[in-house]
Amino acid sequence: MSVAAGAQLIGSSADEVAISASSSPEVSGDYTHQQFESKYGEFLSSSFDAVEYAQRIAGSGAQSGGAQSSQAQEAGDGIAQLMGTLASRADSLESLLKHTILRSHEELLQQVTSVRAVDSSLGLIEDQVREIKAYMHGLRTKVRVPYEQALMYTRQAANLQAATACVRGTSKFVQLVRRLRAQIPDAALDGGARADFALAALTLLDIEKLVGGSALGGVRLVDRALADVVAVRRALTAAEAERLVGGGMRRAHQSDIGAGLQILFNLGTLPGAVAATVRRHTVEWAGHVAGRLDPKAVHAQVRDHNAQATAGDGSDMTGVTAVLWARLEALVDGLASRGLELRALERALARKRDVLPRFDVSVGALDSSAAAGVAFLDVAVARLGDRPLAFWWGTAVAALAAEIDAACAESSVVRQTLTNGYARLVALFVPKLECILAPRLGGVVSVGSGAPADAGLALAVRSACVSPQMPHVLYGDPGPAVLWGRLLARFEAEYVKRAAARIEDAVGRCFPPPPPPGLVDAQEAWASQKPRGGAADASAAGPPPAELLSGAPPSRKLVAGIVRSITTELEMAKSDTRLGAAVAHAAAAAVASFAAASAAKLAAIVAANPGPLRLAESPLLAKYCVGLINAAESLRAGLAALCESEYGGSDSSAVAAAAATTRLRQLQSDNSRHRRSQSSISLPSSPRPGSVADSSSPASSLAAIVREVLNACEQDLLALISRQTDLLLDAADTVITESIISGDNAADSSDDQTEPPFESSMQWLQTQVLEPLETDYCRRPVSAMVDRYLCLYTRVVCLTFPLSEAAKLRLTAEVTQFEFACSQLITASASKGGSIAPPKLADVGRSYRALRLVRPLLFTDIAELLTAIQNVASVVQSWSDLPLFDLVDHILCRVATELVADSDYKPILPYVLLGWSKRQWIEELIANNDHADVKRSSTLTTSIRQALTQSVDQLLATSSSTGVTQLLQAVKNALSFSK
Repeated sequence: MSVAAGAQLIGSSADEVAISASSSPEVSGDYTHQQFESKYGEFLSSSFDAVEYAQRIAGSGAQSGGAQSSQAQEAGDGIAQLMGTLASRADSLESLLKHTILRSHEELLQQVTSVRAVDSSLGLIEDQVREIKAYMHGLRTKVRVPYEQALMYTRQAANLQAATACVRGTSKFVQLVRRLRAQIPDAALDGGARADFALAALTLLDIEKLVGGSALGGVRLVDRALADVVAVRRALTAAEAERLVGGGMRRAHQSDIGAGLQILFNLGTLPGAVAATVRRHTVEWAGHVAGRLDPKAVHAQVRDHNAQATAGDGSDMTGVTAVLWARLEALVDGLASRGLELRALERALARKRDVLPRFDVSVGALDSSAAAGVAFLDVAVARLGDRPLAFWWGTAVAALAAEIDAACAESSVVRQTLTNGYARLVALFVPKLECILAPRLGGVVSVGSGAPADAGLALAVRSACVSPQMPHVLYGDPGPAVLWGRLLARFEAEYVKRAAARIEDAVGRCFPPPPPPGLVDAQEAWASQKPRGGAADASAAGPPPAELLSGAPPSRKLVAGIVRSITTELEMAKSDTRLGAAVAHAAAAAVASFAAASAAKLAAIVAANPGPLRLAESPLLAKYCVGLINAAESLRAGLAALCESEYGGSDSSAVAAAAATTRLRQLQSDNSRHRRSQSSISLPSSPRPGSVADSSSPASSLAAIVREVLNACEQDLLALISRQTDLLLDAADTVITESIISGDNAADSSDDQTEPPFESSMQWLQTQVLEPLETDYCRRPVSAMVDRYLCLYTRVVCLTFPLSEAAKLRLTAEVTQFEFACSQLITASASKGGSIAPPKLADVGRSYRALRLVRPLLFTDIAELLTAIQNVASVVQSWSDLPLFDLVDHILCRVATELVADSDYKPILPYVLLGWSKRQWIEELIANNDHADVKRSSTLTTSIRQALTQSVDQLLATSSSTGVTQLLQAVKNALSFSK
């Protein structure tokens, strides 16, 4: 920038300042200041340097380049002009500052005037405030003086009232003291006169309330009377009340106890006195029990007693067990006596009630519906938290349990004695404590829910009486619950465990473990056994199962040992219903293990000898199976006799009848087996399964509980007996049925056979199964089997072809033998006890009558047959017991035999027409009679009838005999009529 330019800039600035300074006073001060700041701020800085400023302005023009160097001299000429301009500008600024200061001074003077006006206003306000304060001071003076006077008068009135109350209280106190001295005269203090302690107690209560409710402590008359009269008579009254209550509790005298309680209630000390009495009995009992069962003290007593007995004749020796039980009996006697005292106290409390109470008592009333007033028992319950007897009973049993636990922990002899004698321990507690344990006899009753019931105890046992001799004591009551829960439960569990072990030992003796390998050469012993009948090789039966190597089946003596063990344990536990129920369940578990062991052995035998032939042809296996079944039957009979003699009856007979009926119905309805045939036995309606011994109501006595458990055991054993007997009968049934069906092959091959094929199998069933079996279960199943055998054998005889005279004679003999064998089976299945009349073969019914018709039918000639069946009605009526198909088969075989004898005719029998064998024909007839499918049965019947009709037609075409032709025509008509 050139000097001229700088001068021009300063000049323009000076003009602006001049214009601003010469402007009117209305120009805003803020605007002038802002302009000034923007234009001359640099000059107002404290660090402004005029020389530096001049050099900067001068140097800015020199930096423009060398072209302007010629103008430097011209710039130097203008410096003087520039300095002059700056000097004038400084003067302008000074003028502007003076103008601004003057204007601000005037504004300040105006504001000072306003402040003076405000100051005068504040002075007026202060004057008014001082006037108000003066007025309030005068007003306060007018109010305070009367208030102080009124306060003084009030204090005087209060002092006068207190003096009046003190005089009135003293006067009343004197009256009460005079009344107290009249109720308890001075002569009564030495026992020379009678005193009315009940009224005196009320007077003492009034005196106590009067003294406690008024300030009579500083009055010398009152203090002297309290010390000399009231205190002495209060102590005498309290002592009399305690004497009456204590003596009444010891003598169980309700009147004395009631009088003493009334005195205590009138004194206002009833809750504390009752609580103190109960707690005193508790502490005394705990001190009495401590150390009584100490094993060292017991042994010391035994030594001292035996030493004295040895010094004499030595006949009065004793032992630890006798001393221990004697001490326990003494403790129970003490427990009973103290319990009776607390029982008398509680009964007196329950009877007493104050109709007009003298003080307020806040308790949860047990008898809120009773008459108005406070029940004494409610007062005691509010202090103790429970009824007195229940409170004491819980602590007393806990103390005795702690002493017994300590003795058992220190001495194993004490523990063994109490555990083995648990039944005696229960018998020691229960009879003597009946009045304490039974709520209905005034025993322990808790205000709460009582002692918690044992979760593992069944409802039947909780609602049962503790002993059959004490129907009023139930396990669910608070007293027995505390006794068993805190004291007897541990011994009961251990005793039941040992009783169960003793019964299990008796069961274990019936099934001893097998001998070690190599001890018995069982294979050689088994190889020496020959199967009966010779039909199968000895090795076909296979090796014996491992169970047979452990010895013979359980004998009757061993099973009687189980029953005897159960009887003994139940007899020892009969004094305690809960113990008896637990022992009964332990016996049931042992019986269940016996049944499981028997079933396991039988299952092993069946698994090692699959198929009925091996089981039926092995005498050793049959003997072992029969022995197991007889053992189960012996155990069932023993339990039934025990239940009948000791516990009032057994349901085994009804259960056996139900099981037999179920078996018969299964035999009749099983259509899958080929040997089933029509049966003529009518079955009674079977009861609903489980209805014999089912009971929905809980048992309420030991006899009912044990009877229920034993009946359940009998049912389990009956189920085992029926299953295993069915196994043997099924094996024999299969073999006998097979021998009957295949027996006609021997008739075709040889006429010299001396023993029918069914003889050995039926004899095996009779001698190896039915006769050794001791159960009554076989009668009905065997009757059904014999009924089926009769029907089957009748059909086999009717299909005999050729029916020569020798065959007729042989069949007649075989029919006789078969009838005798069936009769032997029926007789062998009869009741072993002899209570039921032995059955007869004729009782079987239609099948037996049909067999009886076979022998005369074999020797009836053609003419007689024709005469017998001239019409269809005669066929139906005369031969109604013989099935029509069997009759037709016999007639066809008869006619075919005669035709073969007269010529070389080879008849075609009905089963040949269908492409069947004789065996298949018999089996299809059986299936046709037993099949439940009506449609298939109808189809088979139609096919069989058609085959019979075709065979008759062929014989009609071949026969030339008039009699035979008429007979065949009658048969054809009978077949048509039977549709």
